[in-house]
Amino acid sequence: MSIIHLPSTKTTVSKSPTVSTLTRPPSPFLLIAFFNGAVLPIQAAINAQLARSIGSFPLAGDISYFVGTIVLVSLLLTGKFGRPNWSALPKAPWWAFCGGLVGAWYITSSAYLTTNLGTTLTIALIVSGQSFMGMLVDHFGWLSVQPRRLTPNRRIAGALLLLAVFFLTLK
Repeated sequence: MSIIHLPSTKTTVSKSPTVSTLTRPPSPFLLIAFFNGAVLPIQAAINAQLARSIGSFPLAGDISYFVGTIVLVSLLLTGKFGRPNWSALPKAPWWAFCGGLVGAWYITSSAYLTTNLGTTLTIALIVSGQSFMGMLVDHFGWLSVQPRRLTPNRRIAGALLLLAVFFLTLK
């Protein structure tokens, strides 16, 4: 028995996957997530080059955040993404404001690691770390996330990620 789960669809349980469940066009969310993953190595390589050019990984991170801030403020000013509820800011949990701290660490360390490990190994380790932490966050429902059980399939996927990283570390 196999369980096929696609976001924004109900879980399908069947004795064997049917052609319709395997050939269903992917949700736009899956494509956007794939694109987001595809741009991370580009971002890491760009930031690594900037850091090498100016001789500073933290300054490269600052510049990256500054440019990103200009883009985000511009998007906010267009009003195309709705109006923010500024009065709700004090009601948000304290940890909801730590994304920038985590992002600053990611931007700076990925530029440094890309310079030292190369793009492929750096991103493979980042993806593995993201996946394992994602499994924990989902399983335990941390940070107000809807809990999702750590299934045997997810455990196998984690093991395959570790295997992939192992092979990427070999010369």
